[in-house]
Amino acid sequence: MKTSAATLAALLLAACSSPPASGPAGGACCGGEAKPAALKPGAKNVGIVVFNDVFITEFVAPFDVYKHTGDKMNVFTISPKAGAIRTYEGVVVHPDYCFANAPKIDILVVPSGNGSLTTDLQNADFVAWVKTTATAADYATSHCWGCFTLAATGMLDGKECTTFPTSVDDLQKKFPAVKAKKDQRYVVAGKFITSNGGLAAFEAALYVVEKVFGRETADKVASGLVYAPENRKFAMSPQ
Repeated sequence: MKTSAATLAALLLAACSSPPASGPAGGACCGGEAKPAALKPGAKNVGIVVFNDVFITEFVAPFDVYKHTGDKMNVFTISPKAGAIRTYEGVVVHPDYCFANAPKIDILVVPSGNGSLTTDLQNADFVAWVKTTATAADYATSHCWGCFTLAATGMLDGKECTTFPTSVDDLQKKFPAVKAKKDQRYVVAGKFITSNGGLAAFEAALYVVEKVFGRETADKVASGLVYAPENRKFAMSPQ
């Protein structure tokens, strides 16, 4: 059956005008979305949570670092439910998976967004999924205000952690059982790695790469992303 140019244009307009799915909320399987790339056997699975109003740097920074390992890692995005999401900056993202159909995750990345201090913490399904996934993962990481989400799971109780520098006191006040650290770009507490966000998200992610694959791989990633010597040094050890 032939499709007229006018009909095709209308279909494209409708597709482009479809609103993103709303906020972090549990949902059905991501049916109808484009299929993600096949997972490479033997590679580590890196799952990066995305949702409406997510801050773009806080998920793109670790995505870029882990993707630079090549075949060593499967890097994909996961949203709470099916459908596109829109970042705080207005970029539309089509996640690879949703909570209902996500593969096993070895390294969980929890970025921050405009609702990380408010509505995300009130979403029991969102926090529960993060807790379940972080429990099974080899590493659970957060950047910027994403630490508030990890703290809400209770998994950071008694552990050192950090968040955006001006929010450290708020983190400690809201979650008195954690040990919020100031003046440290990222903090390592066993398998939990939390960063200030921004450039520190690149450093913390590279720290994970070095821990998992060694110095040589981390150096290659740093070279590919043109890390400054100071940033490469920070990525070797919590600063």
